[in-house]
Amino acid sequence: DYDGALVQHKKALEIRESVLGKNHPDTATSYHNIAVLLDEKGDYEGALVHNKKALEIRESVLDKNHPDTAASYNNIAMVLATKGDYDGA
Repeated sequence: DYDGALVQHKKALEIRESVLGKNHPDTATSYHNIAVLLDEKGDYEGALVHNKKALEIRESVLDKNHPDTAASYNNIAMVLATKGDYDGA
């Protein structure tokens, strides 16, 4: 049930933003979790938006060279490849 899962992921995001703040690694994880679900649903544009937000947070609070930041770049590339945007990936 993708729609039910999406509701739960968005609720988790709301809680993390409220408790931890908008620029926290766990908040970035919530954005990533939503992106994974959207990708599985075939909403590649939505997945890209959420993966890019996770990347933005991770770059600002972790480091541009942190393994989680690198994972965000990889996640974006995977969605682009799935879309057929091989040059962007």
